[in-house]
Amino acid sequence: MPEQVAQLFAEYADAYARGERPLAEEYLARAGEQADELAGLLERFVQATPAREPDAETVALTEAWLTGEPPLVVLRASKGVRVDEVVDALVERLGLDPAKRAKVKRYYQRLEGGLLEPSRVSRKVWKVLTSLIGPRSEELAAWNVRPAMMAEAAFLRAAEPAAAPLQVVGPRDEPPDDIDRLFLGESD
Repeated sequence: MPEQVAQLFAEYADAYARGERPLAEEYLARAGEQADELAGLLERFVQATPAREPDAETVALTEAWLTGEPPLVVLRASKGVRVDEVVDALVERLGLDPAKRAKVKRYYQRLEGGLLEPSRVSRKVWKVLTSLIGPRSEELAAWNVRPAMMAEAAFLRAAEPAAAPLQVVGPRDEPPDDIDRLFLGESD
């Protein structure tokens, strides 16, 4: 077994033993060309290791997700942190223009509601969120899709067509700024 694979496997197993939730994808990415060999070890490890009982927070977050409540909202609320406190911290700690606070708030609420791709959000944003609401914030932001069995279709039947057609908003004239890049750009 290559030394790098052994080292990565040991790190993963140690993290799991400490009660952490190591992400196999991160270890596989670090393994590079040896990812297949590491994947086999991780698969056997997960199969052989008894599942842990979930903690109360995980149970609450999963129940929220199953009922359609974004888990990131539940986590933030459970910590007693208001949206405005998160937005103020983002503006202050990231050195953003206070006049654009409303834009930061819109982006944060979209992230919290599962409407933004978490992997595109800057590491700087995640660092602030982790300090305010905990290390699971990025993981929970990825829980944005309700299970298929819970999805509900909604249809509207109208006797007459709507009075005015919907207008599609075209691209903005203003170029992307730092806030756009923090929430929509590639993570750094």
